[in-house]
Amino acid sequence: MNDTTQVISRDSLMLDTPYVAPVGSKETAIAEIWSTAFGIDGVGVEDDFFDLGGNSIIAARVSKQISQDFGIVFKTGALVDASTVRSIAELLDDSDQPSLPSHVVMLRAGGTRDPIFIVHGAAGLLFPSAQFMSGFHDDQPVYAFQVPGYDGQCEPLDTVEDIAAEYIRCMKQVSPDGPWHLAGFCNGSWIAFQMAAYLDKEGARPLSLTLLDPGVEEGRMQLDYLRRQAIARKKGFKRLVFKVKVFGQDLIQSYNCYRATKHWVNLSKQEAYEIPAVREWIQNLNRERHKELINRERQGKQDADVLKEIEWTWEVESFSTEAELERRRTPEANRAIVKLKDAWYKYVATDTLDMPVNIMSSEFRAQFYRRPAFPVRRAMPNLETTIVGKFHRDVISTATPDNAQYIQAAVDKASSGKA
Repeated sequence: MNDTTQVISRDSLMLDTPYVAPVGSKETAIAEIWSTAFGIDGVGVEDDFFDLGGNSIIAARVSKQISQDFGIVFKTGALVDASTVRSIAELLDDSDQPSLPSHVVMLRAGGTRDPIFIVHGAAGLLFPSAQFMSGFHDDQPVYAFQVPGYDGQCEPLDTVEDIAAEYIRCMKQVSPDGPWHLAGFCNGSWIAFQMAAYLDKEGARPLSLTLLDPGVEEGRMQLDYLRRQAIARKKGFKRLVFKVKVFGQDLIQSYNCYRATKHWVNLSKQEAYEIPAVREWIQNLNRERHKELINRERQGKQDADVLKEIEWTWEVESFSTEAELERRRTPEANRAIVKLKDAWYKYVATDTLDMPVNIMSSEFRAQFYRRPAFPVRRAMPNLETTIVGKFHRDVISTATPDNAQYIQAAVDKASSGKA
């Protein structure tokens, strides 16, 4: 699993922390795991994970190896708080640590405030920096979810609805009766939304729901949005005619799907996306459509709306490091992320949540949240949108305290109005 890398000396890193040698077999074993994962010779027990250049990929390797060597479940997110060899050894010695499912991680414990539960984005886990965590109050309990199956401790789940239900079960193990605060990153916002919708039906809605730049992936939700948007532009008799036209187009699409895959399906139904051949056919159609839009743009025939459509639909494809991430992740993590993407691909929000929802938005996506047909607006009509960054990557960054401060501010506002 490890890449072939040149081992470097710790002394060449010029760290501020003086070298402290491991004491005992446990610290020695953990230090060796770190040395292998980082490719650094002579890791000290007080060296900080982040100072050494740690990231989520290295964290997954470290946690997997610790779990195997010590016969326990050591969670990747535990490295956010226990970020030195010595603190990990102490954590392993602490028999009073609460036993939680492998896909909920305690980022900060203690304090009397109502806990915040954060749903990951497309990475499948939230691995924030110490700077990000400094944006929360010192006495604010913070938990994060890790997509089921990421660490190989359980089987991945197939749908957003199933993931949301499992996250609620885990959340109630931490705080059985609430109240709770929910937050979601990017497409993970739809999992957080579905959790809030389920809790609302139970009469136990969260105190706050904060979403960081939610968008729409390719798949059922995208197709549903484009259809609704087109129909909304028509009026009166023209709208009726257009609906008939859309129905006819749906039949033609089902026929074309049958010719290509030998499956006659209704492409507005989730069941269609469960069939591998159909899913692959739809994905190829979307990619061809994307290429056509790009070509039209280059020819100067693109209008502003279509340009916007390209950006919000396909920005996930722009990450040049995705293949590298797949190579570096564990096989279990890659399998869980594939399942997560499939779950989003099949998802359409069918519930309407009328509670206040805080949207932390990029400049670009803010314009979509004003559109009545946009899925975020339809599912959550009582939005309060705050622009907190120019680009999507700014809003979902965990490298600085800024976005944690925005989440904390929304939580404080909701808590101040609590009866």
